[in-house]
Amino acid sequence: MGQSLSTKERLTQAGKKVIYRKGYHSTRISDITSEAGLAHGTFYLYFKSKEEFLLEMLSTIRKEVLSLIERGISLLKGGKTEEGKELVFLRSFELIVKEKELAKIFFFEAICTSNSFQEFYKEGKRLFMGRLEEALRLLGIENPDLKAEIVIGTARHLVEEAILSKREVIDRWREVLRELGLFS
Repeated sequence: MGQSLSTKERLTQAGKKVIYRKGYHSTRISDITSEAGLAHGTFYLYFKSKEEFLLEMLSTIRKEVLSLIERGISLLKGGKTEEGKELVFLRSFELIVKEKELAKIFFFEAICTSNSFQEFYKEGKRLFMGRLEEALRLLGIENPDLKAEIVIGTARHLVEEAILSKREVIDRWREVLRELGLFS
C-alpha cells in the first residue's frame, strides 16, 4: 500500500482485495489489517464491524453512481441531451462494472447475510429506479417506469456476467441502450 493513502483508505483497499479473494464470510478483521500493514486494533478506530465496513464501501460507490446520474439529469433538464444520457446510462454503468469486485461480494454473499444488506439493496434499488424514471421521462420515453425496470434488470444481469464469466460487457450494454432507443 502506498504511504500517500490515509489509514482508512489503506483499510478500504486492503479489505476489498481480501474480501474479494477470500469471501465476505471467510475474511477476518485481522486479514484486512494484515493486508493493509496495520495493527489489528486500527480497524476499530474507523469501523465498528466487518458489516459496517462493507456497507460503507458499498455506500461510497452508490453515492458516486448516483452523483453521475444526478449530474446527467441536470444536463438533461438543461437541454444537453447527449451529455446527460452519457452520464446517466453509460458512465454510471461503467463505474459499477469497474467496481465489480464489490458487486460480487454484495450480490453473491452479503445480501443473504443480514437485514442491513437487504435494506441497503432495497433502498438503492428504489433510489436508482426513481432517478432512472426521471431521466427517461425527461427524454420523452414511453412507459418510463417499465423501461427503468428493464434498464436496472439488464444492468444487473450484465454486471453478473462480468463477474461470473469475466466477460467484457460495456459493448453489450451499448447495444441494449440502442435497442431501448436511448442511443443511436
